[in-house]
Amino acid sequence: MRYLFVSFVILFVVACSEKPSKSSEDEINGDTNTTLASEKYEVITTENPDQSFGYQILKDGKLMIDQKNIPAIQGNRGFSSKSDAEKIANFAIDKIKKGAFPPTISVEELDSLGVID
Repeated sequence: MRYLFVSFVILFVVACSEKPSKSSEDEINGDTNTTLASEKYEVITTENPDQSFGYQILKDGKLMIDQKNIPAIQGNRGFSSKSDAEKIANFAIDKIKKGAFPPTISVEELDSLGVID
């Protein structure tokens, strides 16, 4: 009886001390912080009433972000061109794919991408 109890305690300790194994989904997708390859992102540029531009980001067909103004800039100023809006939208998608949500964009990043003067 004593051996049975000791065996049970040893088995319990060993079972509790093992690291949890990765799930098969983690092994397929790699790190759990990365997005799945099956996720589809789409950028739609929009025109504001003042002829400036904004963008929408859709994930798997559903609206995720509706950005009418240049992020990180005070006021309600939109992008001066469709290409600038699209460039920042794609930059935001890259951040989302890396696990950043919401994908904050700084003035320095806008400047380095040539979107602001």
